Amino acid sequence: MLFKRISRTDAEKIYIVVQNVSGSTVTAGYHVVFDVSTNVDGVRVTQASSFDLQAYAGCADADIADSAYGLVQVYGYRAAGYICCSGVVASGDNLGPTADVWSLEASSIVAATGYKAFAFICQTVASATQSTSANKKIFIRAL
Repeated sequence: MLFKRISRTDAEKIYIVVQNVSGSTVTAGYHVVFDVSTNVDGVRVTQASSFDLQAYAGCADADIADSAYGLVQVYGYRAAGYICCSGVVASGDNLGPTADVWSLEASSIVAATGYKAFAFICQTVASATQSTSANKKIFIRAL
């Protein structure tokens, strides 16, 4: 784990080193889950599917090529993380992983499934047009 130096003016952030095994590049701001297939090792990450939504790892800090290693943010404020939703999202709404996309889903999905919320949004999104796969301000709490 990588912890940044203590600073009164910057938000605290925590990162882990992971290996992308998704078969494609993970773009900065995309969300990943730990690989729970046959080669589980706590380092391999991939895109979420319907059976591993609770294995959320975090948000890619920078692009990670397939089979390469990179940093994933697991805690703290992030100025640009991908989210998707179908309507208005209020600041403070919970976010959780959803299957077959690289984004976190807004609170209505998290509440309907009973899954853990691994983040919350830090800004209001006025319409679905603005929010679909949008890069928004979020606070991650995947620890």
